Amino acid sequence: MHSTYDLVWYAAQRTPDHLALVDDRSDRQLSYRQLVDEVESIAAGLSARGIKAGSRFATILPNLFEHCLIILALNRLGAVPALINARLTPAEVAPLVEQGDIDGAITMPDAAMVAAVSQVLPDGAPLFSTPTDIDGCRSFASCRGDAQTLAPFRRPEPEDLAYIFYTSGTTGLPKGVEIPHRTTEPRVVWVSPMAGLRCGTHSRILGMAPLSHAIGFYGNFLAALTYNATYYVVSQFDPVQVNDAIEQHSITFLFTVPTFFAAMVQAPGYDPAKFASLDLVLYGGASISPALLEQLDREWPATIRHIYGTTETMCSLYNPEPVGQSTRLRAGRYSRVRVIRYGGNHDDIVEPGEEGELIIDATTDTIFSGYLNRPDATAEKVKDGWYYTGDAFRLRDDGDVEIVGRVDDVIRCGGENLHPDDIEPILASHPGVQEVSVVGAKDSYWGEIAVGCIVAGTSPPSVAELDAHCKSSTLSAYKRPKAYLFVDALPRNAANKILRRVLRQTAEASRNSDDGPNLEMVR
Repeated sequence: MHSTYDLVWYAAQRTPDHLALVDDRSDRQLSYRQLVDEVESIAAGLSARGIKAGSRFATILPNLFEHCLIILALNRLGAVPALINARLTPAEVAPLVEQGDIDGAITMPDAAMVAAVSQVLPDGAPLFSTPTDIDGCRSFASCRGDAQTLAPFRRPEPEDLAYIFYTSGTTGLPKGVEIPHRTTEPRVVWVSPMAGLRCGTHSRILGMAPLSHAIGFYGNFLAALTYNATYYVVSQFDPVQVNDAIEQHSITFLFTVPTFFAAMVQAPGYDPAKFASLDLVLYGGASISPALLEQLDREWPATIRHIYGTTETMCSLYNPEPVGQSTRLRAGRYSRVRVIRYGGNHDDIVEPGEEGELIIDATTDTIFSGYLNRPDATAEKVKDGWYYTGDAFRLRDDGDVEIVGRVDDVIRCGGENLHPDDIEPILASHPGVQEVSVVGAKDSYWGEIAVGCIVAGTSPPSVAELDAHCKSSTLSAYKRPKAYLFVDALPRNAANKILRRVLRQTAEASRNSDDGPNLEMVR
């Protein structure tokens, strides 16, 4: 079993002078030899301030050069990075730090965040800021120390805690996901090639996916360093800068979400020629409009693949064909999955053509060990050796599967199951629709009805026009929304995921309300 530090150290022995990290905010870059030296120095500085094996240390940072270094330094010590989404507010971060038994932290130089975190840290716990200094924090430069004072590296036990990631919190406070060391190597060595990523010294990976997300950490950052590739740190998404960086650095691989794809192709100065170096593009986390997917497939030379995974299990499913040719997903070599009837047990498997909840074998080496201080939540999700994803899938005749949405998002209308992912691409293809989300709202006759929540473009469509658009499409009649809600923006959490529960509440409350948006029924 190899830890994160092991993988990076071995890479440095193989190609010490090869470029490892490049900072998008400056000209700073490190070779693999320099990277290990920096990590050792920072580990020594943290050790001098009381951080040791088993210590929990919160990193509340975007994708910064310093973030990469401190994660590796913590792993060198056997400490546990708790990777908290930097887009969360101070009020959202404080309870995560308090409930996580955190022994130290590093954050951006934001006075409100520093105040919130310092109030819940133990007395005397080190608190750092980067990339600049701020009152109440130690500077990142003070992390450094004499590497000669470090104790020899001790390889952790397989079940020792390696990382704490966090769920997106779409239904409440994010849950801490405990990831043990036994998962590190399989999450990189098994999963990355399964998705089609063939890394080597020729590879240049653009670090767009957040390090606080499992795919950004394992599938981008650690995959790059394990296989002696070069990782380009992207601290903030700007579509023009990202497009230019892909061309300037001859990027070969990136992972992102459909929202960013849309921004990239709509950015000023967009030119498909800038993407000539791309070999592989992976996406996940949300559905993508067919028109956008077709454009990417036509204009970019890369293989474009949809992958599916969870923080708890890592990537479990991948598209075995070029994405323009198929919507199917297949379990990877080291994944075992089933689609079971809604509310059923692990043996209640659906027939081909039917849909249900996807469950994943919980004995795989990539599986998490549990939710932090939440045995109740762990017991709810892991039952009889299976992890219940909460995601709805359809089983195909060939044994592969197709995602249809979240189980909680299924709209049960008049005895039929409707899925937002079936309806949203149709509405998104209307020229007057800028963004769309479909949710269910309670109805005395139907049980639930599908409501199209629309952010209109420059020429807002009417309800009648939207309904006519659905009628002229391939959408089945029973799937057409029975009502529409026009909103200024779709509510999202810090992970950029749409908060459907907020839209459901708004839709149900707006039926008889004179304030705010009104629910408009299809006539």
